[in-house]
Amino acid sequence: MVAADQPDYPAGELKHLLAVRAERFATEQAVHLLRQAIKFGDTDQIAAGVTAAIDSVHHLATLATAPPGSTTSTQLRTQLDECQTSFHEAHQQGDTDGVIGRGELVGDAVMNYAIYL
Repeated sequence: MVAADQPDYPAGELKHLLAVRAERFATEQAVHLLRQAIKFGDTDQIAAGVTAAIDSVHHLATLATAPPGSTTSTQLRTQLDECQTSFHEAHQQGDTDGVIGRGELVGDAVMNYAIYL
């Protein structure tokens, strides 16, 4: 039964909308766990959190569709890639402060991209 004020979606479209919402939630949770690891300063957990958050938002991007010709999507994805590269460089160098700071930037970039999508 559908409430009177609820739109009536075809089953395929409803499944797609639910999948997008589930992936948005997964992305939010991945960023939350990343931020928890940052609070504790555990560089290995931060690295795992960065990977999980980026993987999640990339999966979201495959489900959600950006408007055709959107340069914003490209810019946000480029920003995310730059943050990821910078994070990995800091992690490889064993720079704890860099890992924490760049981990925060990755979390922000992931959420910016997810919100746009």
